[in-house]
Amino acid sequence: MKKRIICFGDSNTWGFDPGTGERYPEDIRWPCVLGSLLGDGYQILEEGQNGRTIANEDPWEWGTKCGMDYILPMCESHNPFDLLIIMLGTNDLKAKFGLPAPDIAGSLQNMLMKTKGYMQYQLRSNARILVVAPPHLGDGLGDSVFEPFFDTDKAIEGSKRLAYWYELVASQFGCEFLDAALYAKAGNTDSLHMSEEGHRALATALADKVRQILEEE
Repeated sequence: MKKRIICFGDSNTWGFDPGTGERYPEDIRWPCVLGSLLGDGYQILEEGQNGRTIANEDPWEWGTKCGMDYILPMCESHNPFDLLIIMLGTNDLKAKFGLPAPDIAGSLQNMLMKTKGYMQYQLRSNARILVVAPPHLGDGLGDSVFEPFFDTDKAIEGSKRLAYWYELVASQFGCEFLDAALYAKAGNTDSLHMSEEGHRALATALADKVRQILEEE
């Protein structure tokens, strides 16, 4: 039976192409590249959504953007699965929410508490969770089309602090951790979304991490 992996994230998981505003094709976006690198023994379940936050409602966005509201039914829909990868937090840095990195990590803490309990007691699942700190916002964010949505300097600095807090939270809940910024960065086009090279670099790093988690048990 194939090992099933959920990739739960925002526009960088959905595969937003900053050059066109459309979606990268499957041979570029990181969840699909991850699946190709892992091979036939794995099945990738893409769950990226533009604008998704960890725990913040956004009245200016269509659809359910609050990850906290969606993650439980999503897990039930895809059950059984072997690994849940969570890469969220960039949209929580928006000026409208005014949250520093420790508070965003606190939202992640609540998400993990809620999700792990649901998986254990409702789904009877012992699937692993991999927390991924997202790539940093680029230094060119002040010149980006997305600049109006961020308090630029605070957001860039906050993005650089997420990994420290996320790793603490992941350890607290017995989850795996990876810092995406060590391997990939926001592209120069908008300083928010990854380039094609960033998607491949992240997928490559994640492939090694996934094998470590699921093949060395």
